[in-house]
Amino acid sequence: MKQLPSWARVLMVWCLLALATGAQGTFLDTYQQQLAELHKELKSEIGKRFRANSELNGEMIADDLLPVLAEGTVAIRAASREMEEQLAAIRPADAASECWSSVDGLVYLYRLFAQWDLQDCAYAGYARWMREDGRERFYPVAHELHRASSEVINAIVGILAEDNVVTDGAEVEGRLDANLDHFNEVSIEGRQDLDEELERHTVRAAAIQEFMRECIDRTVATSSDDVAYTVRYAEYFCIEGNK
Repeated sequence: MKQLPSWARVLMVWCLLALATGAQGTFLDTYQQQLAELHKELKSEIGKRFRANSELNGEMIADDLLPVLAEGTVAIRAASREMEEQLAAIRPADAASECWSSVDGLVYLYRLFAQWDLQDCAYAGYARWMREDGRERFYPVAHELHRASSEVINAIVGILAEDNVVTDGAEVEGRLDANLDHFNEVSIEGRQDLDEELERHTVRAAAIQEFMRECIDRTVATSSDDVAYTVRYAEYFCIEGNK
């Protein structure tokens, strides 16, 4: 059987409480109000932490990842200018041979490869962070809190559906109180777990930034190697080879 969403289960609890309250409207009125307040508070607190996590992710991208990408872009453009200057210094004024056409082809390809490598770094860094965020840190903790709170609500539904509130009022009240306390404990512990995940954001952000910097450093180094190779190719095949 398909499980009802959390809002539907809470609504069911309220309906059962309302029906039971018609028979005995003392502790159930108070319990209904307390449960509604706790559930509303939990939703609000989880929402605050989701927004805080999104803000931290946005700050990480703007403050940590984009500047590193910008540095890599500047370095690769500098390497490209260096290649142009070195080739211009050795290219004859009447260079129109097939050899120099090959050099121009290498220049085009290496520029394209550098752009692709930068894009790959950006995608890999973002994908790695989102994978950690979605599978290893914040979201799994939030989902566990949702699951635990849903189990408590399901238990409450079972109590109200199976027990006779009129004849077993004292027992029902005790069981409902126990579940209400458990719901409160789950809420407090879950929020603390989410807060701890938010506090660990800085460490994870630093790890992603290090990953990005290493990736971009490799891209810049490869681009520099491509520049050196292209110049050597032109010198050996187009200059020395024509002597």
